[in-house]
Amino acid sequence: MPRGPPVDLILICHGSTDIAAGICLGQSDPPLSAGGFTDVQRLAAGWDGPAPRFLFSSDLRRAQQSAQVFAARFAIEPLADARLREVDFGRWDGRRWDEIVKQDAQRHAHWLENWVIQEAPDGESFADVLRRTGAWLAALLGSTGRDDCVLALAHPGSIRALLCHALGLPPGRAMAIGIDEARVSRLRYGNGQFEVRYINTTRFERD
Repeated sequence: MPRGPPVDLILICHGSTDIAAGICLGQSDPPLSAGGFTDVQRLAAGWDGPAPRFLFSSDLRRAQQSAQVFAARFAIEPLADARLREVDFGRWDGRRWDEIVKQDAQRHAHWLENWVIQEAPDGESFADVLRRTGAWLAALLGSTGRDDCVLALAHPGSIRALLCHALGLPPGRAMAIGIDEARVSRLRYGNGQFEVRYINTTRFERD
């Protein structure tokens, strides 16, 4: 684990898509909307520090397209990693939530009561997301050095999971963390622990 000067981990949620509100969006793969692309461009334009050492991205298209905006700014290649994907909602993915509640009421009610450990049909649980994001985070901290800065483009679910790891939050409290599209959260890691600098802001903030 890094010692001495801290490591900055900056988590960015991808921009918006044209998927309508109320749709269950997990690992289906829509592109960024025009507005989502503009929002990410605006966010990237506010970066005024040195380029990060690493730029990671979920391998889903909306995250990769968001990462390409930062890649163009920094002239570095983003590293795609499936462990940063959104929650896999399986057979519910792409359907309206109100339709799911009506047509799969019993299973949805059971999932809603036990979502940390209960998988969506043919999907995964939040505990599964915690495991894969935790593996990514452990590998990252094992490979970073003094004063490194890391950007990662991910999704609301995977960012919440990473924040649970960093802050030691019980998984059941993950949904208490607001994560919106084209927003940035910054953590600092040093001497074996994380410190929150800011969460879910519309711009990069100075220390």
